[in-house]
Amino acid sequence: MADSQFARPELPQLIATIRSDLLTRFQQDVVLRRMDAEVYSRVQAAAVHTLYGYIDYLARNMLPDMCDEDWLYRHARIKRCPRKNAVSAKGFARWDGIAGTPEIPAGTQIQRDDQVTFTTLQTVKASGGLLRVPVIADVAGTAGNTDDGTALRLGTPITGIPSTGYADTLTGGADTEEPETWRARVMERYYWIPQGGADPDYVIWAKEVAGITRAWTFRHYKGTGTVGVMVATSNPVNPAPGDDLVKAVRDHILPLAPVAGGGLFVFAATEKSIPVTVALAKDT
Repeated sequence: MADSQFARPELPQLIATIRSDLLTRFQQDVVLRRMDAEVYSRVQAAAVHTLYGYIDYLARNMLPDMCDEDWLYRHARIKRCPRKNAVSAKGFARWDGIAGTPEIPAGTQIQRDDQVTFTTLQTVKASGGLLRVPVIADVAGTAGNTDDGTALRLGTPITGIPSTGYADTLTGGADTEEPETWRARVMERYYWIPQGGADPDYVIWAKEVAGITRAWTFRHYKGTGTVGVMVATSNPVNPAPGDDLVKAVRDHILPLAPVAGGGLFVFAATEKSIPVTVALAKDT
C-alpha cells in the first residue's frame, strides 16, 4: 500500500478470512454454496476490499511525490506553487519595401502556412518603407514560436500591403507545465523552505516563470551583495531564453528578492563549444 511494507489483502483472501471467522463463531465446519455464512462473507469482504482501496488511494495522495494530478493542485496551493499556464508567443510581423503609408489595423488576423494564426495588437502605419506590427499568437503554447523570416500571410487583403510578411522575433510561447515538472517544483518547496534570499530561493523564483525550467545562482556575481541568476529552457535545440523572457524572470524576482540586495543580474545560458576528437580503432 503506497509502497509500504503493508500487504493489502486480495478479495479472495478477504472472503476466505471472513468466511472462516463466521463458521468458527457459528460453530460450523461445512461450507455450502448458498448458506448464510457464505453470503455474509462475500458481502462483507467486498465492503472491506473497497475500504482498503480507499485507504490505499488516500495513502498515495496525502503527499505530493505520488499523488494524482488533481491532488497535486491541492498540495501546490498549500506551498504557493501554482502550475504554470500556457503563454502565447509575442513578437512582430514585418513587411519591407512598402510604398506610401498604408496601415494594418489592430485585430487583423495573420496566418502561418501551417494554419497557426496571430492577431495584431495595435494599428501601425508603414514608415520609411518598413511596416512592423506587434502580434500575439491566438493559441497559447510553443506552437506559436516562429523562426525569423517565416512567412506570415494576411487573412484579409489590405490595400498597399503585400499579402505575405515575415516573422520577426516572434517568441516567448510556452506550453502548460508538464505534471512531473510541476511535481518536481512542488517537491522543491518541501526540500528548500524560503529563506529570504538564499541560493535556492533564486532558483525557485526563476523557475516560477513560464518557459524557464532550469536556473543557477551565482553569489557576488558582480561585487559583494550582488546575485547572478542564469536561466535556461527545456528546448533541446536552443535552451537559451530570449531577452523578453530573461526580463520577465528579472521582473518576477525583483519584488521577492531581499530589499538590501546590492544588485540582481539575470542572464541566459550561453552556448559553449567543446572540441571533441574521436579516435577510431579497427575491429580486429
